[in-house]
Amino acid sequence: MIDALYKTHLDSFWNRLGQVFARAGLTANAVTWLGLVLNFANALAFIAHQNFWLFGICLALVELLDNVDGAIARVTGQSSRAGAYLDAATDRYKETFPLFAVAWVTGYWAVCFLAITGSILVSYHHARAQAEGIKSARPRGLPALFERLERVATLCIGLVLTPFLPQDLLLGHDFLFFALWILAIMSHVTAVQRFLGGWHALRDDDLTP
Repeated sequence: MIDALYKTHLDSFWNRLGQVFARAGLTANAVTWLGLVLNFANALAFIAHQNFWLFGICLALVELLDNVDGAIARVTGQSSRAGAYLDAATDRYKETFPLFAVAWVTGYWAVCFLAITGSILVSYHHARAQAEGIKSARPRGLPALFERLERVATLCIGLVLTPFLPQDLLLGHDFLFFALWILAIMSHVTAVQRFLGGWHALRDDDLTP
C-alpha cells in the first residue's frame, strides 16, 4: 500500500541509492543474489544466537537491497525480463527464510505457516493474472493493503520491540506473536483482494466482444 501510494517519491530515493551501488561496479543481478545470501545467512544466525532485536535490525538492513537491485537496473538502463524474474523468484525465498527461522526459535509454527502462505498467495495471484494478460490484479480504486514492504516492516517491528516489552504482554504471549498474526491475517486479506481484482478483470475481459 505504501509503495503504491508513494511510488514516485520512493523510486526517486531508491534511484539515488542505486546510482551509488552502480558506481561501485555492482550489477542489479549481483545485488539480488547478494540479498538472497545475506537473508539466508541472517536467518541461520538467528537460529543460533536467538537475539530478536539483532535479527530484526539485520533483516531490515538486508531488505534494503530488495529495492536497490531494481534501482540499479533503472539508472543503468539494464532492466530485463530475466532480471525481473530473478528478483521475483528470490523474493519468495527472502520472505520464507526469516519466517521459518522465527518459527524454529519461537515454536510459533501455525501462525508462521499462515504468514508464509499468505505472502506467497499475494504474489501468486498477481503473477497469475499477469500471465493471463491482466496488467494488475489490484482491486479497483484500492491499493493492496499488505504488499511486501508492509509485511517485512511488520515482522521487523515485531522482532525489534519484543525484547523490550513484557513477554506475557497479552493472553500469555509476547508482542511478536501478535505481530505475526497481524502479518498472517493481513497477508490473506491482501491475497483475497488480489484474487478478486484479477477475477473481475478477467471476467470483464472475457465478456468484452
